[in-house]
Parts: sequence; structure tokens; C-alpha cells
Amino acid sequence: MFGLFRKETQSKLRVMGHDLEVVSITRGGKILFTGEAVRRFPKDHFEGTIMEVAFVCKSGSPYFAYYTCPDYYFAVAAPGGSASFGGPFETEKFRSAVSQAIGAFLVKCLRDTLKVDASREIVSFSHNRAHTNVLAYISSMSSWAPIQHNDAESEDASERKAAAVDSGRVKLSDVIAVDELSPSA
Repeated sequence: MFGLFRKETQSKLRVMGHDLEVVSITRGGKILFTGEAVRRFPKDHFEGTIMEVAFVCKSGSPYFAYYTCPDYYFAVAAPGGSASFGGPFETEKFRSAVSQAIGAFLVKCLRDTLKVDASREIVSFSHNRAHTNVLAYISSMSSWAPIQHNDAESEDASERKAAAVDSGRVKLSDVIAVDELSPSA
């Protein structure tokens, strides 16, 4: 009965005047968190505007957090777009602030949902570039996964990778970040 009133960790954040939402958290090739907004996506949706942050740990694989922030994504995805976001210095400042806010969210989410204390485990973070991942629904897992997809690949690479994982031909850990940031090229 009391579980009905349990509040999920708030995955919507506001950083430096911009709205963002944590959509997924993974570690060691396993999905630990999927945001509420993502669960409402149609199953055939491929979300290509996600950004990746790796949280390096003292022991074990890093945590990877994926988020959406339309303002930031469209500013950096367009050629010369960082200028519209305040230039390279402001972009770096924003990325650091986002990573810190998501790190705090990650620690709270893990503590609240998995009873894991990662507050002393995380030692650093790295933020990835645009166009490196696509969030896709994997039917066989009944879950959303951040599939690696970069500009050097064809437009249908995410669909092919998701289908390969779905059919069991490829392990999820082969197509998502496990030990380091997803490649940008």
C-alpha cells in the first residue's frame, strides 16, 4: 500500500536556465534507470538528441547517464552552433554544470532505487559530443537502450543495431558504452 505513494527521483533538471531530462543510466552494459518521459515514447521511436556523460568510478565500470536538452543539443549539433549558446567557454561551463547536476541525480537515484551509495565511488566525469548515441526500444528486453551511433555510420545504423540486439545476434554490451565514452566518429 505504501509503495503507491513512493515518489520517483526527479529526472527533470534545470541548469543555467536550460531544461534537461535524464533519460537513461547504465553501468556494465546493464540499464539501471529509464526516465518517465522515455517510457511514454512510442516503441518505434528512435531518439537521436541524447547526450552522454560518463562517471568514472574507483572500482568497476563507469556509470553512463544520458540526457536530453533541446537548447544545448540544437546549439552544438548545428555547424557553428556553440556561438548561439554563448560560445565555446559558455558551452564548456554548461557541460560541466550539467555533469555535476546529473552526477547528483545519479547518486540520489542509485541510493533511492537500488540502495547503492555511489557518492564516494565516482571520481570524475567526461561529457560526450552530439551525434554519438540514439535511444532505442529493445523489445526482447522491454527496455530503452542508448545505442552507439555516430556521424560516420549510415542513417539506419541504430535500427540495425537495435534489431540485432532484439534478435539475440548481438549482445547489448556490444553496442552501448561500457568502459569509455561512445565514439564520435
